[in-house]
Amino acid sequence: MRDASLAGNHFARFWRKQRNGVGLPLRLALAMLIWWILMDGSGADMLPGLPVVILAALIPPYLGKSRPWMWSFPALLRIVPVFVWFSMRSGVQIAYLALLRHRSLTPEVMTYAWRLPPGPARLFLASIINLVPGTLSMQIREEALTIHFLHNARANVPSVQVLEEMVGDLFQTPLLERPQ
Repeated sequence: MRDASLAGNHFARFWRKQRNGVGLPLRLALAMLIWWILMDGSGADMLPGLPVVILAALIPPYLGKSRPWMWSFPALLRIVPVFVWFSMRSGVQIAYLALLRHRSLTPEVMTYAWRLPPGPARLFLASIINLVPGTLSMQIREEALTIHFLHNARANVPSVQVLEEMVGDLFQTPLLERPQ
């Protein structure tokens, strides 16, 4: 009997973490939609992936205990056009270089020392760098981010600094002093 009440307490705590049941069904619906899209809308292919979809929905979107974070809406409105501009500019540059006969690409790997404090803002910055054509976040370490630039890394560092400052504003996180 005691085991049943213990299991009931765990279930009740899990259910409360799901925002009274709203979070779990929403994640389940989203996971099913993603699976349906990946299967090109075929209903017959939904059944084999159902266990994975359910398991993915049961995993909470947070792993471990971290302090909650909030985005600044004005900062979000500022970062979107800058990110779109960087993406378009890089896309045009990479397309131009790809069309040249002599292909003057100068790929380079650089280590970029963080100014963002540890937390979700660092992961967000590394993720949006991956979305800019010609760049790839290769390794996330405590002290720095390793970035692969397809062309002219030194000229792109100021763009990374701008993005880092804007991500700091977005997450309402002050930047740390750059290590010497």
